[in-house]
Amino acid sequence: MQKNSVRDIWRDLKHGFSSHRSFAVLASLLAAGSILGLRALGGLQLLELRAFDKMMTLRPNETVDQRIVIVGITDADLDNYLGTASLSDRTMARLIDTIQTYQPRVIGLDFYRNLSSGPGSQELETLFASTPNLIGIEKVIGNEKSASIAGNITLKKADQIAASDLVVDPDGHVRRAVLFPAASGTYALESLGLRVALDYLAGESSAIVPQQNTPVLTLNGVTFPPIEDHTGGYAAVDARGYQILLNLRQQSDTFEIVSLRQVLQGQISPDLMRDRIVLIGSMALSHADIFYTAGKQSNGQPTIKFGVELHGEMASQILSAVLDGRSLNYAWPSWIETLLIISTAVGWGLLTHKSVSLWQRLLLVPLASLLILAVGYGALASVGLWLPVVPMILGLWTASAMAGVHRTNQLQVLSAKDKLTGLANRHVFDESLQQAWFKALRAQQPLGLIIGDVDHFKQYNDTYGHPQGDQCLRQVAQAFRTVSQANGGLSARYGGEEFVVLLPNTSAEQGLAIADEILAKLIDYQLPHATSETAQYVTLSLGVTSFIPTLEIPPSALVEMADLGLYTAKNSGRSCVRLHQPNTLDRPSAFSQS
Repeated sequence: MQKNSVRDIWRDLKHGFSSHRSFAVLASLLAAGSILGLRALGGLQLLELRAFDKMMTLRPNETVDQRIVIVGITDADLDNYLGTASLSDRTMARLIDTIQTYQPRVIGLDFYRNLSSGPGSQELETLFASTPNLIGIEKVIGNEKSASIAGNITLKKADQIAASDLVVDPDGHVRRAVLFPAASGTYALESLGLRVALDYLAGESSAIVPQQNTPVLTLNGVTFPPIEDHTGGYAAVDARGYQILLNLRQQSDTFEIVSLRQVLQGQISPDLMRDRIVLIGSMALSHADIFYTAGKQSNGQPTIKFGVELHGEMASQILSAVLDGRSLNYAWPSWIETLLIISTAVGWGLLTHKSVSLWQRLLLVPLASLLILAVGYGALASVGLWLPVVPMILGLWTASAMAGVHRTNQLQVLSAKDKLTGLANRHVFDESLQQAWFKALRAQQPLGLIIGDVDHFKQYNDTYGHPQGDQCLRQVAQAFRTVSQANGGLSARYGGEEFVVLLPNTSAEQGLAIADEILAKLIDYQLPHATSETAQYVTLSLGVTSFIPTLEIPPSALVEMADLGLYTAKNSGRSCVRLHQPNTLDRPSAFSQS
């Protein structure tokens, strides 16, 4: 008895795990795998980038970076003040010379001057040669849309040149900063934002220069992690060169911006540019140096920034990280994000699978999604960590949906089973009998039925108690289940301590053999029954019938015939099998005679 009990307990535990928890885990893993596959193919990139933008715009506004001043050349400067469509070399020389009188630490010129432009080219070249804190630009990366552009030869010879290249995401927005663009051979050139930031840091009281012999750019102990092709929400993005995630300041007035006219007419404070970075660039809407960034304006239109502003954002990001401890944006390695997505799906899949009521599941999943969004926003706003909130939420919803579908199917299955024994219930048996009867009628095949009743079960309950009685019924059910499954039959609990086996295309002799096998299986269990009047262990009385249905006989006749066989078995001393068929005498089984 002890051996059988341990075996049955282990079987129940194993069955419970395989049908409940393991399915939830497997379904969650399947959901997470699907999300990860979709993500790797780029199917979630746009959603993740937009979610990143939204979280960025929700951050609190930051103070204006006083270390950077932008001199923007506007349409008003060109049309109304200069009366020309472009800035001549003479005007450019005059502007730089005037700015230099305000003693800036470094000047960044976001204009190409590899070719002369109008009068004053010699004046500008002379000024370039005599202004050591001036950094010009060249375009390093050429593509099918625009070719590379060489820098001014004078500035290049003096090593006062930087790259103007900006990278744009597939949706047309700028979220990445190029520190070192891809270049041919061993030629490595800093971007304009990085170069002016490095020159500014070198001018600090304790000069800050890049740390040598490090795999990534390190300034004053701050490392700038380069992005890879699958960093964060990016999927196979072009990450060549040395790129980092931008951490844009969100307010509209990021820097102090003055116009060309204000500078040339002396309308600025004498200390505005002193010891600061001054960037000169186009802010004319008639020019094409305009880029979309995260967020929307009050009128609902996407936020735009001019190229010179983006170079300023890069410089500000570097200075703020090194001097102010401002966070850099970064993402965890892909393998950590993969584990995070999988664990989220599995964890919430198990949790929703255990939820008893529908309202709990409907409430739990949205709350979990809001929690993920809150954690993602908090991580990005506080330490600059970009978490994979979109795939985590999608994995959560998918796993929860699959768990919910499984739970619904489970309930449907449970409604078809007897709660105590796990066999089919009376309702399922009645429906199956109708179907099997008419199928046998059409095919003119015999249909068999076995009805079994536990001998002296009331005395068993009175002696051992109802809990032990329930366990006894489970053992009896196991005997019926094992034998019926091996013979293609349907076993069911007919009521109380009565069990039935429906046997399609089964002759009377085959039915008797199957009933004998059921009785033998139960006797092998040796379940003690001290108050039984038949044996010292639990036994069964079984009635068997089998015949070919006809139109004149209703399906209920099959049950009536088997029940008569059961009645005969009880009157024959119990613990035996008896056959009863229409217009035949009761016949004992071979097992009963042995």
